[in-house]
Amino acid sequence: MGQRSSTDCDRFRGYVSASLDGELSEVEGARLDAHLGLCAACRAYAVDVRRTARVLREAPLEDLDFPIVLPSRRLAVARRLQVAAAAAALVVTVGLSAVVGAVGGGGGSGPSTNAAASSAQPVKLRFTEDELKMLYEASSARDRLTVHARLAL
Repeated sequence: MGQRSSTDCDRFRGYVSASLDGELSEVEGARLDAHLGLCAACRAYAVDVRRTARVLREAPLEDLDFPIVLPSRRLAVARRLQVAAAAAALVVTVGLSAVVGAVGGGGGSGPSTNAAASSAQPVKLRFTEDELKMLYEASSARDRLTVHARLAL
């Protein structure tokens, strides 16, 4: 004969397990018996599985010191609601951030615009008044953003 493929042996080993539970049809049982007659490795596997199943079935039941509780469907629904609420909060946060950014950046004098301009080109200040004027504009833009953020909430 030839060697058996591992796929055949895997399938028949599944049949061994099903036969222990009485789940094999007559045809599958006949195929299993024929395969076990030819394959020593699967025959040894069947003996080991049957012995293990017998030992487990004959073992006395153990009393547990703690209860085993399966989660109810209500917990699963509550978990889904929590995830949905977190997703909604994230969407609202991102949306408000976009609105606040659009309102604050619309004038062109917001801090992000000034920061981008100052990082792009160094500004040379010749007069103290120019420096004070820039500081005032930056602080008033920041105050406008704070007011818009409070209105948006």
